[in-house]
Amino acid sequence: MKPETGNLRFEKRRGSALVVVLWIIMIIALIVSSFAFEMQLESKIITLQRKRFKADQLALAGVEMAKAMLAFKEEKNPTGEKTVYEDPYLNEAVKIADALPVVYSEPFGDGEVTVKIDYEEGRRNIKKLNADEWKVLFEQAGIPNIRWDAMLDCLGDWQDPDDLHKLNGAESDDPFYQKRGYECKNAPVDTVDELLLIKNWDKEILYGTPPGEKTDEPITGIANLLTTWGDGLINPNSASTNVLNSMKISDSMINAILEVRAEDEGINQKNFDAMGLGTTGLFTLKPNYVKVTAIGKVGDVQSQISCIFKLGEKAAVPLFWLEGKTSE
Repeated sequence: MKPETGNLRFEKRRGSALVVVLWIIMIIALIVSSFAFEMQLESKIITLQRKRFKADQLALAGVEMAKAMLAFKEEKNPTGEKTVYEDPYLNEAVKIADALPVVYSEPFGDGEVTVKIDYEEGRRNIKKLNADEWKVLFEQAGIPNIRWDAMLDCLGDWQDPDDLHKLNGAESDDPFYQKRGYECKNAPVDTVDELLLIKNWDKEILYGTPPGEKTDEPITGIANLLTTWGDGLINPNSASTNVLNSMKISDSMINAILEVRAEDEGINQKNFDAMGLGTTGLFTLKPNYVKVTAIGKVGDVQSQISCIFKLGEKAAVPLFWLEGKTSE
């Protein structure tokens, strides 16, 4: 073999150095790209947090706006016509005196606040419903009738003060409650979600069949038809068609309520009396409890606050408060 010349050895060393340099460049590129990815990720997280904070503050502002609406007193117009105010939210606030639902939105910076005011008397009071009225609600929601008796008996055992089992009921000694580590309340339910604690009641019954779940007979849910606030009288201006259908009133009265609401933008005291709603003992135009839903939205981030106030109180103190955050 011929000995390597100096030029050949130099070429090999230069080739090795080139490979080392290429490896170093690749490692540096990976480090830089990793830093760039982390910075981009942190930027997105900070942006999302900033949007959430803004949405939270807008939702809180919406609650304060609703409190101002509830406290507002309409000025008397000498001509008898309704006063038109410069602030648009005040024109919505006057509806509250007529027990009309309110929906008001206003842009704020790069976000938006939406206030929804409705009345708990627009729903059926769980504490006032009898078995037949429950069954109408079950039927409307698509709940199979083979479940009705067990649901109602378990609800009865949950609320009654004794430990005697109804035919299809369950008391504290039932394996359902023993497995979960709590007893029957033996008192009326305080919130709609409390129904989830009762045997034979579940999320599908209250909130409907989850989207995307394949079933021949989906359940629509009954939570939006129920409340635990008020004396059981219904505000005809905010009751849904399903709520009206669950009551012991004629189809003609239901149609009349829906027609007047659509034509006259709500039922006032005059047509309330003319329609005979006051003589039924089922309706009221003076609700006591109002539900406020305030939504703050910034981009695709939403923050929502739901709370309940009692009308007529000097200080608007929430009786119920629930916060939730959603992304569209």
